[in-house]
Amino acid sequence: MTTVDHPLVDAAGPGWAGTETRVPIIALTTAMSDWLHKTATQGLRPVIVSGEHARMTQPLAQVLSAVQGHWVVRARDDGFYDARTGVRLDAPADALTAGTPTPENVHPLFVRAQVASTLQVVATVSTRHRVTRPVRLGGVAEAAVALFTDAEPAAWGAVEPLLAPWDRDDLTERSRRRVPLDSHWTAVGGGERAVIATMQTARTGQGLEETTRVWAAVPGVGREAGTAATAEARELLARAATVGLPLIGVAFAAIGAPDLARRATAAPHPEPLALLIGPVGVRALGIDAKRWIDDVGGTIVGSPRLPGVLLPLGSVDGGGWTRLDEVLATVDPTRLADLLDLAPHVRAQLVAREGAR
Repeated sequence: MTTVDHPLVDAAGPGWAGTETRVPIIALTTAMSDWLHKTATQGLRPVIVSGEHARMTQPLAQVLSAVQGHWVVRARDDGFYDARTGVRLDAPADALTAGTPTPENVHPLFVRAQVASTLQVVATVSTRHRVTRPVRLGGVAEAAVALFTDAEPAAWGAVEPLLAPWDRDDLTERSRRRVPLDSHWTAVGGGERAVIATMQTARTGQGLEETTRVWAAVPGVGREAGTAATAEARELLARAATVGLPLIGVAFAAIGAPDLARRATAAPHPEPLALLIGPVGVRALGIDAKRWIDDVGGTIVGSPRLPGVLLPLGSVDGGGWTRLDEVLATVDPTRLADLLDLAPHVRAQLVAREGAR
């Protein structure tokens, strides 16, 4: 059995290695990042075990998913459960083979009510950069934080806590040095409003592909907050349309923790608010942007020479999935599948809801 020699390892078995923590916020610290890297490079799947009230930061949740790891909750009185699905487990390693959640096998702690929740705007944008031209990464993240806080990001880095002042040129240079390896970075806003963005950069046959994910808390409550979230989601994608060569992006309304960290509990499924098809996506779909919006609605965004399309979808009250299905049904399904293959993180956002509908 392969094992990982690391201070965080608390248990191991065939194909996995586990660590247990009692911190209230599980973050992508230097030690955690190192453990995940060493575990993954040895072909093992990492399992993080925590208490039932712990939360996990978005950067750690993203990296854990990328290495096919699992977050498992130790219940005080009754075994374990998978923090993503709620499925009961006899032991943490069972998360590797756990089945589909059903009303009978979901732990009651997973569906407990939350004390505090907030409306969030959550977006994923895939952007392409031509290496034949000067490249500056981090543009979508910078635009997103500016939209939500009226300022540039306060700090960025590869691990938490983020300590370096925001610097797109430094981010770009460090990413360039890592090619052909992927780069993963995080940026945060510095104001009272919680905003976080992650950036993943990968080399492809067409250049550099940058995937930006954004989470932003929406202040206020009720209809006013819902109206603000819808407007901000569309404005975020409109700004993303001016950065590099946008491929595709989608923005949702979601409910979650006020600090944006993930909880080990069930959450209402997000509602899609807006869809961006950038010029690369328009070309991949083989459509005429102006004719398409005449048929399905929307606006032209980005460069007049290389137009993209911004499509309003639903609201926080619903309707977005139906509208999205109707819009996507107007394009060639093979071309759409090819486009989503070019943007796997966006595909994951659009496909993940199928099991919850």
